[in-house]
Amino acid sequence: MMKNLLTTASIALITLNSASVLAKVSEQEVAKLATVLTPVGAERAGNADGSIPEWTGGMTTPPAGYQGEGTTRIDPFADEKPLFTINSSNYQQYADKLSDGQQALFAKYPETFKMPVYPTHRTAAAPKWVYDNTETNALNAELKEGGNGVVNAFGGYPFPIPQNGHEAIWNHLLRWVGQGDSYDFRSDTVYPNGEKINGGGVVWETYPYFNPDKDASSYNGNIMQLFVQYDTPVRRKGEVIMFRDAVNASETPRQAWQYIPGQRRVRRAPTIAYDTPNAQFAGQSVYDEVFMYNGSPERYDWKLVGKKEMYIPYNNNGLIAAFESKNDKVDDLQAPHHLNPAYTRYELHRVWVVESTLAEGKRHVYGKRTFYLDEDSWAAVLTDSYDGRGELWRVGLANLLNAYDVPVTRMRAFSHVDLQNGAYTVNVIDRTPLKIYEGESDKFFTPAQVRKMSRR
Repeated sequence: MMKNLLTTASIALITLNSASVLAKVSEQEVAKLATVLTPVGAERAGNADGSIPEWTGGMTTPPAGYQGEGTTRIDPFADEKPLFTINSSNYQQYADKLSDGQQALFAKYPETFKMPVYPTHRTAAAPKWVYDNTETNALNAELKEGGNGVVNAFGGYPFPIPQNGHEAIWNHLLRWVGQGDSYDFRSDTVYPNGEKINGGGVVWETYPYFNPDKDASSYNGNIMQLFVQYDTPVRRKGEVIMFRDAVNASETPRQAWQYIPGQRRVRRAPTIAYDTPNAQFAGQSVYDEVFMYNGSPERYDWKLVGKKEMYIPYNNNGLIAAFESKNDKVDDLQAPHHLNPAYTRYELHRVWVVESTLAEGKRHVYGKRTFYLDEDSWAAVLTDSYDGRGELWRVGLANLLNAYDVPVTRMRAFSHVDLQNGAYTVNVIDRTPLKIYEGESDKFFTPAQVRKMSRR
């Protein structure tokens, strides 16, 4: 259902899906990042009827009432009421602005699934140095052969004017998320009968690619360095996982290590990637759908379908704050089959539509996936994942935190709904406010640190 696709001169090559297209963007095209396009490649102008406003720089000043670092990022739009609500009785009239997955949720759960639609606010923003680096990247960044890596890029979006699907998904993988962070989280699997499996722990993440004290020739080549120490459930208490992802995945695949208390040793963990079932979710989710998509894109052929207007989760500070304040008492936020619609917020935004199809000779539990990337942040806000028979299997919905104090737009409390068995997962539920800072040093993300933390 790819109606309402938009095209502009800047995406004239939009239907190309070959990662061998390595031509750089011309200076004339890059100049549009200061005029008709935003610094990250979105359309500055609003839409024809004004329901999507012009981008005027995003939200870079905290609202009145925000108490500062370490406190909940309050909802700047808490006083707003929904413009209307999409439900099972009227969703078909909005079908051209809904994903196949959203429509499937209305059809499968007609009594409970709803989408309250609020006024659109284009709040996504980044520091000026990220914008400056993005402009430089637009002139110089290139895909490695096969699309499994990026070279000549640093500190910004690599392909703000994408020419194919690989470039678009790399914008998601290299989206601005801050220099580093730490968070105390929980993750839940919710079954149709109301039963839950809870997990959680503490995470530290550093993004060397966004280290403002480095440049393309001096940083360590990694997108992300992640360290997680689990405290729940009891069977995983004390378990540690650490991995490093390189920008050029074709030369340096993911490096991962794991400590399991029962084994009492640190070991390499190459299976913490792709479609390996995520142990947090009892087989209900796989590792590469954390943050909607992460890791190497090598197992798929990627096609940039186009751009369209869609109702997507946005400015979800209210939901995220509710999770923080309720901590372990989150039953009213998690209804059977999906999150409680009373806490959700949807807005009309433009998204890039990217399809991935399993590449010849590769294996994955998902034969096809569709990603919907917010044009202002490049975050994948919706996903439709299909099994090997071509049946829609899981629907992903990512709630976006407006971290106006940084500024940055971040995914939190993202869910994957299984249409086949009725269960769903919710990952990265913040138990305390997300700490965004410069991150930990490279020495923190080593096997030696895994051994050290395992003794705590």
